[in-house]
Amino acid sequence: MLPDLAIRSTAPVRFHRQRREVAFVVKHPGRRVFLPAPSADLMYGLWFALFSTSGAVALVGLGFLGAEEKFLGPTGIKWVAMFHLAILPVLAIGYVFIYRWVHRLAGWRKETVFVPWEDVVAVATRNMAVTVGGPAGIGWELHILPPDPERPGYSLAGAGISANVTSLQMAMMQWELIRRYMEEGPDAVPERADDYSVAWYKDEMARQRRRYEREGKPFWHYRLKCWMELGYFASWYTEYRVNHVLPKAAPEGWLAEWSQPLPEAEWAKPSEELTDLSRQVEAAYERGETFLDLGPVEERFGQSGAGEAPKPAYRSVPFAAHSG
Repeated sequence: MLPDLAIRSTAPVRFHRQRREVAFVVKHPGRRVFLPAPSADLMYGLWFALFSTSGAVALVGLGFLGAEEKFLGPTGIKWVAMFHLAILPVLAIGYVFIYRWVHRLAGWRKETVFVPWEDVVAVATRNMAVTVGGPAGIGWELHILPPDPERPGYSLAGAGISANVTSLQMAMMQWELIRRYMEEGPDAVPERADDYSVAWYKDEMARQRRRYEREGKPFWHYRLKCWMELGYFASWYTEYRVNHVLPKAAPEGWLAEWSQPLPEAEWAKPSEELTDLSRQVEAAYERGETFLDLGPVEERFGQSGAGEAPKPAYRSVPFAAHSG
C-alpha cells in the first residue's frame, strides 16, 4: 500500500545509551530532480482525484448515481473498473519506485551519522492548518534533530525524526521519557504502552462494556459506532505496521555491530556539565516539582549553550544503497 511505502522510506533513528550516541540517516542531495515526492500533498491530491473520478464514472456507467442509461457499454465499464481497481493502484506504487530510481541516478545518497547524545536537539513546533474558510486547527510536532557541527544553529539537512503530539506539554513529556531513558536507563521510564493494538482494542471494548452497564446504557450503540469507524481494522493495521512495516525502514543488518551492548566498563560517561544539570533536575523532582514546572532548564540552573563554535564533522558511514 502507498502509505506503507512512505513509511518504509522514512529514515530510521537509533539510540544507543551505552555509547551515548544517536544514529541519524542524512540524505545528501545530488542533481536537481523535477519530480514531486510521493508523500507530497500534490501527489496525494492527484491520486485521490483520479481514484474518485474513475470510481464515479464506473458507478454512472452501471446506472447508479441517477444515470438514466448505461452509456459506457459492457466493454467501457470493464476498462474503467480495471483502471479503478488495478491499473491506478499499480501506477501509484510504481511512481514511488520511479521516484527513488531517478534520485539514485541523480547522485542522491544517504549516510549514517553518529551524533553525540549531548548534541542532539529537540524542538516542539506548532502548526496551523489554514483553509479557504479560515484556520482549521492547531497541531504540535516534536522534532528530534542532529545539529550541524560545522554550522552552529543549523541542523543536518534531510535528517531527524518528527512525531505528532496533541500539545506542547505532550511534546515535553515525550522528550523527557527519551532523556530519562538515555540518562538513567530503561527502569526510569514506564513500559511501552500497547496502545491501539488488537489486544488494546479488545480491552477497550471490555472496559467500555462495563462502563455502559454501570450507567444503564445500551452498549450496542458504542459497538456499532466502532464498527462503522472500522475500529478493529485500524487496530489490526496499526499492529501490522509496527511489526512488519516499520522494521523495513532500515535494511537488514543496519548498524548490527554498533547496536550491540557494551561491557559496563566501556560505557561512555556524561560530561560534568550535564551530570551537574541532571543532579539539579533530580533534586527538583524530589522536592515534588514536575518536568512541566521546571521551565527552561538551562536558564533556570544558569547554563546556556549559546555562542557555540564550529566543530569537526561527526563520524559517518555509508547507508545501504538498497534502502531507498
